Amino acid sequence: MIKLLEKQDVVFFEPLHQMLQKIIIPSKTTTNNRRGFPDKHKAITFGITRSRFSGIIGLSYYSKKYPHIYDELCRIGKIMCPFEFKSIHVNNNVVCPKHFDSKNIGESVLVSFGDYTGCNIVINDIVYDAKYTPIVFNGAELEHYNTNDLIGNKYSLVYYI
Repeated sequence: MIKLLEKQDVVFFEPLHQMLQKIIIPSKTTTNNRRGFPDKHKAITFGITRSRFSGIIGLSYYSKKYPHIYDELCRIGKIMCPFEFKSIHVNNNVVCPKHFDSKNIGESVLVSFGDYTGCNIVINDIVYDAKYTPIVFNGAELEHYNTNDLIGNKYSLVYYI
């Protein structure tokens, strides 16, 4: 099931947008990113995560490094998400190839913002514009990807359990 939530006004994201523009979101490389994703895409995760190497579950490195951003992400999520989320993935200018989120459990909420055009989300071969419009779907069950026509600077948020 895919559900479009209420479109948010651009000002709703402005505080977070300003915060994100002031930090460096690291690039993932083929050695540390998900198979099939473009080399050097930029992404960080906030909230509760499991360490890849130690297996320890706890508050992510970036949540501790940027608590003001984590607080703002939580504020946004509490308004938009129809479920209690544990983690928030922040992408910057990521164009995802076709994939399933095999490790996800349940639904996720995706929303994007920024000064950009293109790069729409395609879920089960239907194109959606997530710019300021949260979309709820189960990425483990529904194949999804972005159109490869990004112009500008795009941030996308994925809230999940």
